[in-house]
Amino acid sequence: MRTSIVESCRCWLLTGFGMLFLAGLLKAQAPEIEPIGVISELDQPFLFSYLSWQDKVTIENGVAVLKGVDNKGGAGFNQSIDASQWKDASPVIKIKVGPENQLKSLRLMLVDKTGKSGTWNFAISADASKSDDWIWLTPADGAALSAPNDTNKEKPGPPNLDAINQIQLSGDWNGTVPVDLKVDQIAVAEPTNLMLAMRKAKDDAQSQAMQEVNRQREEMRAKYSKRSESSPQIESISMVAPDIMAITIVAGQLQKASLEKYIASPDDKLKEEKNKADEVEKVLLQRNGTTVGLLIGKDRNWLTRFEHVIGDPLLEFDADSIETYSVRSTDDKNYLKATSPVAVYRKSRVNHWAQGSGELGQHHTIYLRLPAKLSSGKKYILSFNELKAQTSSSEFLFNVVNSRSDAVHVNQIGYRPDDPIKRAFVSCWLGNGGSMRQSDGIRFVIVDDTTGKKVFEGKSELHFPASRPELMARDTNFNGTDVSRLDFSEFKVPGKYRIAVEGIGCSYPFKIGEDVWTVAFKTQMRGLFHNRSGVELGPPHTTYNKPRDMHPDDGYSVTATTYRAVENGNEAWDEIPGGDTGKAVDGWGGYHDAGDWNPRRVTHMKVTLATLEMFEQFPNHFSEMKLNIPETKGIPDLLAEAILEFSCFRRMQEDNGGVGYGIESKGDPLTGEVSWLNSFPSFVLAPDYASSWFYSAVGARLSRLVKPYDIKLADDYQVSAIRAFEFAEQDFKRDKSAGLIESRNTTWEAIDSRNLAALELYKLTRDEKYHTIFLEDTVLKPEQPELFAYGTHVQRDHAFHYAQLPDELGDKALKAHAIAGIVSQAERALTYASNNAFNVTTCDKYKPQFIGFYSTPDAADLTRAHYLTGDERYLIGAVQSTQFQSGCNPNNFVYMTGLGANPLKNVFKLDARWTGQDVPAGLVPYGNIDFAKWNHQGIIWPITWVIGKDTKPSVYEWPTHEAYWDLGGWPMLEEFTVDSWTPNVLVWGYLSARK
Repeated sequence: MRTSIVESCRCWLLTGFGMLFLAGLLKAQAPEIEPIGVISELDQPFLFSYLSWQDKVTIENGVAVLKGVDNKGGAGFNQSIDASQWKDASPVIKIKVGPENQLKSLRLMLVDKTGKSGTWNFAISADASKSDDWIWLTPADGAALSAPNDTNKEKPGPPNLDAINQIQLSGDWNGTVPVDLKVDQIAVAEPTNLMLAMRKAKDDAQSQAMQEVNRQREEMRAKYSKRSESSPQIESISMVAPDIMAITIVAGQLQKASLEKYIASPDDKLKEEKNKADEVEKVLLQRNGTTVGLLIGKDRNWLTRFEHVIGDPLLEFDADSIETYSVRSTDDKNYLKATSPVAVYRKSRVNHWAQGSGELGQHHTIYLRLPAKLSSGKKYILSFNELKAQTSSSEFLFNVVNSRSDAVHVNQIGYRPDDPIKRAFVSCWLGNGGSMRQSDGIRFVIVDDTTGKKVFEGKSELHFPASRPELMARDTNFNGTDVSRLDFSEFKVPGKYRIAVEGIGCSYPFKIGEDVWTVAFKTQMRGLFHNRSGVELGPPHTTYNKPRDMHPDDGYSVTATTYRAVENGNEAWDEIPGGDTGKAVDGWGGYHDAGDWNPRRVTHMKVTLATLEMFEQFPNHFSEMKLNIPETKGIPDLLAEAILEFSCFRRMQEDNGGVGYGIESKGDPLTGEVSWLNSFPSFVLAPDYASSWFYSAVGARLSRLVKPYDIKLADDYQVSAIRAFEFAEQDFKRDKSAGLIESRNTTWEAIDSRNLAALELYKLTRDEKYHTIFLEDTVLKPEQPELFAYGTHVQRDHAFHYAQLPDELGDKALKAHAIAGIVSQAERALTYASNNAFNVTTCDKYKPQFIGFYSTPDAADLTRAHYLTGDERYLIGAVQSTQFQSGCNPNNFVYMTGLGANPLKNVFKLDARWTGQDVPAGLVPYGNIDFAKWNHQGIIWPITWVIGKDTKPSVYEWPTHEAYWDLGGWPMLEEFTVDSWTPNVLVWGYLSARK
């Protein structure tokens, strides 16, 4: 939507100054350097090291040896230095480059006693490794000690040179390359003539750049000076602390896409784009010189019109100025005169990403640190004339119980009256203002959402300071700010409420009632309904409209392929169509995999198994539950939903009993297409042992539970499950005899599926042969079994269902072992939750922080432990595990469409997106990602190519717990797969139905 002024100047700067800078880097390693002082002789061992350098780099005989590591690490030691007499000199480093070195830039950091730091970058030429001599490195730009190349943004300004107390060396973090260096000395030297010229060139370039910046700013002020409906809109004014005001501003509104029958105009031009195989992938429609959209469908006779973002940008340079703002009041004595803030902070994020056009809109939050606290009940006028928003001022009545604050986070699903823990949180990261301090003892009240009547009162506790690391997949603080806790566990009165915090404001509303978890569970089931394939969706069951899609009766091609998923995975998009037999298969139905539709996988039935587990545990509760789905006569809705998914794979079961991994096309959908106008045919994958075992487990469980309602259907499912199991046994033996099993990294998952299938068939048939098979690979034989060892086995489900076998079935000792294993998992989950601010839960300390980590509660170990033992600690853990996903997070998002007061709105759902419909209810995205750890391009490409330049501070500076963008176009954040919703079904279902 806009171009940063600094970005627009970058190429211009590099034409002169940049070339001189690069030339200087090559010459600055000349042996003319004569040190005038020493920062460190490197005569003491490293006190600390981190990341790839940890415990691998050493100092030997006054030389630092940096070898056997990559460039993503660092090391240092504490040393007191007064370097103030050298402020105009430059740091220099004496190094010898080894033959394996590919590090391009070594970094030196000096830290003072206050925590301020400066970093100097020392380029290493590619030719340096060819010499066996010691060479001197000089810093980029010939930088002086008083003017480092970079400083700490949280504590801006160079370090105090008279109070240096820490020295660090580190790599440059640019890619991942080996380091092979020796460092003999860190010294200071008078700048050479070349270095002085580089300093002057930089100063001149910066001066010219600032002149250019000022010129462009004046142009932008002139261009956007007139206020109109296109101007940025003040969305809200609130408080996040008694003396910090937050202004949220939206710049740009999204015009949705649309789908219509294509009617040609005389001036239309069609532009084809082909793939590497010379196949047409896109047909762009240009009309009146403008690209309107895409022609889609097999005959290219439908038009998908692109989305657009309409509106003016915020002038950020004025938004960041203290002079832009003033606050006054007629009834607060501290603000009778117009008063300026003492500091202005900002965070800006992309909030619209138009699909097709690529245009962006932005959401800005500006924080004003005020000289005095505001008083609840007083009226204020905030003036911001220079912003050129739709208005030049806004009236703000600050009332703690009515003024919603983004700093107050509450579980918007709500709580059952008897839930043993109820909490809200207070926190706010101030963008470039950094952490916001919290303290104990802040008064809060619960107020009735309708009347405003106070019904409960308490005081806050500092829960997790920003300085405390959270012990997750890596140990660091993922909040970037202090987090306080508001506990109201003892409050049990049903109603709808808000939390109001003294001096700050109130939360979104939430409910206390018997049905809160039932509403959440049913909304999740709506997500499954809204992802149905092969059927029409629409009134009276939903306002979301989708014609019947990918059904053979409509002429859609579904044929068998000889390709098996166990060979090379399910996305071998060249091999799958290459094995096409041309044989038609009745393959339709089930669930779209995700926001797109090309695969329908047998593993989607993980969520079906969870649904059936809930039905088995609480048949009375769930047999009466209505899901607003088409009725299946005589079958409870929950079982009907499970039958719909299972039936897809039942139709594809072959005569030999085998079941394939599912249905797949030759790739992801073409841009702009919808499922019912999908250009790609589908292929049913050939049967394999892994898929057949998994199918057998589902079929056996479903047969047992559907029997009271439809004996004929139950018998069919029983026969089908047994046939699939027998096929899998023979198929596995064949591959094992051929020596193919050991090389497959998914074999352990297949064995787990076999183990579960044997258990379910044992429960169904009571045939001891299945128990014998179960015993072959069960992990329950030790008294304290390890149920979770990813890559070897994951048998948490197996243990729970074995523990519940009837008394006359199974082994009593193994049942006790199973309970012990589940309790052990639950204890790990409690420990994990206690070591992060929002009590995100998992039994696996090293579980990656993506793909449902933040958006679903990994707490089935806790609900199962509570079910088996009755220990309330596990129920407490299960309830608190739902906090982050349900609104208790820094963005106050509910990570499900259609649930809570502030649900996500733009989850990745192509059928909705390209038709201009709202995303339907019940969709849960993958959620936040720890970008510091997971930063390869398959994940972060939207940062690199789309949102990075329009996000301030840098995306990588945003705390992980706040780094979520509700855009609908970022697959690794905003897409989903239906099986990733399994934790919601298990945990919300349990919390709904428990006695």
